[in-house]
Amino acid sequence: MTAMDQWHPAATRLSRRALLLALAGPSAALGASGGSVILPADWTVYPDPSTEFDVRRLTSPLYSSFLPAWPGRAVSRRSDFVVLASDRTATTALHRLDLKSGQSRVLYPLTDPRAFTLSSDDRTVCFRNRESVFAISSMGASHPVRLWQSARSEERAPLCLVEDAATLWFTTSTVDGVALMRIRLASRPEPILVLTHDAILEPLPNPRRALVLWRSTGDSLWLCEHDGANLRRLDTPSGRVLQALWSPDGQSVLYLHDPRPAPGSVAIREQDVDSRADRLVAATSQYACFARNANASVFLDASRGQAGPYVFLMLRITRRELPLCEHRSRDASASGLAVAPDSQRLLFQGDAEGRPVVYSMKLDKLVERTDF
Repeated sequence: MTAMDQWHPAATRLSRRALLLALAGPSAALGASGGSVILPADWTVYPDPSTEFDVRRLTSPLYSSFLPAWPGRAVSRRSDFVVLASDRTATTALHRLDLKSGQSRVLYPLTDPRAFTLSSDDRTVCFRNRESVFAISSMGASHPVRLWQSARSEERAPLCLVEDAATLWFTTSTVDGVALMRIRLASRPEPILVLTHDAILEPLPNPRRALVLWRSTGDSLWLCEHDGANLRRLDTPSGRVLQALWSPDGQSVLYLHDPRPAPGSVAIREQDVDSRADRLVAATSQYACFARNANASVFLDASRGQAGPYVFLMLRITRRELPLCEHRSRDASASGLAVAPDSQRLLFQGDAEGRPVVYSMKLDKLVERTDF
């Protein structure tokens, strides 16, 4: 069986009317079910025991809640709602949690609590349920649209949407390795096989150029054009690449580099796409994962170092670290740091209270608002 045998094209041939009806919002699609379930606020605010900054626990440790796997998007552009997965209603489902009222709208049952993403225009949530990929309105439409269907059940694989909200990127397992797929979210979405590789982790399209970046076996970094052409491996220093993301202008790759087994600190590095020049941005307190604000003037990081299990804020210009709060995760790399597009809110995930919980912290007094 080849990679081209992994989907059923008939499952993705949708009329323009069907796609727009399903993604238009609750007025178009809630008639059959009579409306979606809305749950009351279940949050609390507490001062962080180490820094005394206020942290809001958005979900209760009485049930499990999850942010999407990197590089899935969770926070809306205006920082007014977040999409997460939760089993608060006994069944794991997508939820839209209002960050002003705390109310949570149940969107749809979910089989993989971390394989989903919010589109960049905030209107659509794409998610994977077993062998299929779906799109549903973030406002609570009751009937999702199937965009793609595999011939077999899939392992967990994160989703990512490009900035114009027109293309969905994801991976699927094949007999030849891992296939990188893209779907144009148009009137008749059809899957396109970009390429097949040994391993493709965290595919991330460039915000300004027709390029896509991913981590691979041995934590190496690779990129290619949207059609799979000009595939190449980035020449990074020896060691491991823990995570990578694009600069805002798409001209360079920012990545978290661990020099082990050689001695040294985990560092944030940057490599130009065209010149391939690689440079140190800042040494860190053994960061396990990181995120940036919209203009990359600020980095948010979860530390695994002996300095403490903290979320740090680092100003790029000074390279100085400010501890914000404890990340409350037994595995710092799973804290799922997410910065709102306006740079005014941080979200992260922790399991120190027994079950995964989602937390939020306002950054408006520490970080300038950015355009989105």
